[in-house]
Amino acid sequence: MKKGIFLLSVIILLIAGWSAGWFYVADKADTVITKTKTKLAERGRDLQCTNQTIDGYPFRISLNCDDVRYADKVTGLIFEAGKLRSAAQAYQPNKAVVELSSPANLTLPSGESFNTNWSSMRSSVKLGLSGPETFSTVGRDIKLVPTQRSEHAMVIKDLQFHGRQINNNDINLAVSMARAQSETALWPSFNFNTTVLLADTYKDIVNRTSILRVAMAKGLKGEIERFQYTPLEGGMLEVSGPAEVSKEGLLTGNFDVTIRNLPKLLTALSKSFPEERQRFEDASRGISLLVNTTGKNEITIPISVKQGRMSIGIIPLGKLPPLF
Repeated sequence: MKKGIFLLSVIILLIAGWSAGWFYVADKADTVITKTKTKLAERGRDLQCTNQTIDGYPFRISLNCDDVRYADKVTGLIFEAGKLRSAAQAYQPNKAVVELSSPANLTLPSGESFNTNWSSMRSSVKLGLSGPETFSTVGRDIKLVPTQRSEHAMVIKDLQFHGRQINNNDINLAVSMARAQSETALWPSFNFNTTVLLADTYKDIVNRTSILRVAMAKGLKGEIERFQYTPLEGGMLEVSGPAEVSKEGLLTGNFDVTIRNLPKLLTALSKSFPEERQRFEDASRGISLLVNTTGKNEITIPISVKQGRMSIGIIPLGKLPPLF
């Protein structure tokens, strides 16, 4: 009898202790969220979480919002979306999974806006002492419709974004799009993959909470480990090499550019960017000479870019527009 009473007392104490711990962590989470909103507001960023609640007792810490909104007065970026549901294990609150519902509205710094829908959008984040250590977002069946140019609607079957802190103050980013296509067949469908190293930016991004803000304040420096555009009807363009982006958004770097099946690649690019058709044709003439000389279907050539101006040796290829 005494052993039974002792065991029951231990169980009650454990439950009471766990409950106290859960409510303590939940309260701390609510406090952190409130402080984060205040700090963002002080820096010109508005973060809203309508009807915010924290629940999930006893094993999870869940943050829920009926809808979310983020607006940056400095860059002009605005994002609005539907319900947000996040969950972290109570014993491991630094790892969380977030699900976001569509529809959503996105306004870019340029002022162009999009209406967006998706079948699934899930993110995961792991926090360290200094900030996020890893971050991933995976979206399925995403539809982007420019509000001023609905005929340019794009559908992306699979979109992935991954970021991780490396070497204390560097960031590795990877973005991929599978089966991106024009809903009205204005341009060829394609796959896209890129991996980029951003040097000496982690602390700045954590403090400013925006890669774009860091870029506009001090520029970016690092390496394009891979930038690959592959039209599904044929051809391939791949770029790699060290790169810098100025505060004005102008690219500088020395790149190895690999081209496969130049005629089909040129056709795809001309269909996708008809206003740049003449520029693509001018650039392809010099490249075609190299391709014909080697007799290969795939060739890698060095291209230099200085403040957006491209060249092969002393041969100019044109100018790239600012990246932001």
